[in-house]
Amino acid sequence: MKNILFITLILIISSSNAANTVVSESMPKFTNSLYLGIATNKSTIIVVGERGHIALSSDYGSTWQQAKNVPTRTTLTAVSMFQQHVWAVGHDTTILYSSDAGTTWELQFEDKERQMPLLDVMFINESDGFAIGAYGTYLTTHDGGENWNDSLISHEQDYHLNKIISIDEFKYFVVAEAGNAYKSLDAGKTWNYVELPYSGSMFGAVYYDEQLILYGLRGNVLVSDDFGETFIQIESPILDSLFGSEHTYSNKLLMVGANGAVLQYKNNKLKKIKIPNSDGDYTGLLSVKDDRLVFMGESGISTKQLR
Repeated sequence: MKNILFITLILIISSSNAANTVVSESMPKFTNSLYLGIATNKSTIIVVGERGHIALSSDYGSTWQQAKNVPTRTTLTAVSMFQQHVWAVGHDTTILYSSDAGTTWELQFEDKERQMPLLDVMFINESDGFAIGAYGTYLTTHDGGENWNDSLISHEQDYHLNKIISIDEFKYFVVAEAGNAYKSLDAGKTWNYVELPYSGSMFGAVYYDEQLILYGLRGNVLVSDDFGETFIQIESPILDSLFGSEHTYSNKLLMVGANGAVLQYKNNKLKKIKIPNSDGDYTGLLSVKDDRLVFMGESGISTKQLR
């Protein structure tokens, strides 16, 4: 039941996010908030989450500061960073932008009347970006977000889109709910539908060791060696849903999820990894230095050393 509630927390369209005040509150224990998105430019780490909270670190996660005057109190679900440029997305179709590595923020796009969340954002450079979300929502920009083209990834389907990644300059992949996905061979201009061999939702995707790896509901992991033409399903040692992944500095691929789940993937096999002081459901992680990892989730932000 807890897993279902947590997944709902990430995906649900929350009417309570429509606050009258447009600036997020400064909180003394902001690092204990729910966080859903993390990114870095190697010198600054940015984590985004509930109530418009944005946390910043410039010392590999040892200390954190809360970004001030963030122009929203809605839940932020994902963040993308290119050099000093940062974009964060969330509920109410919100897109925020920072030109100074997260110190100051402005509102680029919002549509509260639509009452739906954006669930991921990806920028290839400082100009070309993509934001995806509920009901097939697909926003694109080619001027750093000054203008967003508001469209759908498919006009025949309205699946929630959970994660977008780039494989190379032209190949992009999107995972969605209910065993559905999309791939592009022309840098996101057009998309082809992909039906996955598992009918449950995939929450994430990563390209590792020349394999496309999808992960999601109830610990399910799918692997493709041919950019989604075929998949094999990997035997999983857990039934906990997986929400995030990271290719670490020590060349490990880790996946994290509900109930403190941490898995390592290698050569079409998964194994459980024990993490000290596991703290609730994890939504993602970031490798910051050697075997040092920043975890985020329902209990906030924590930095751990992987042995």
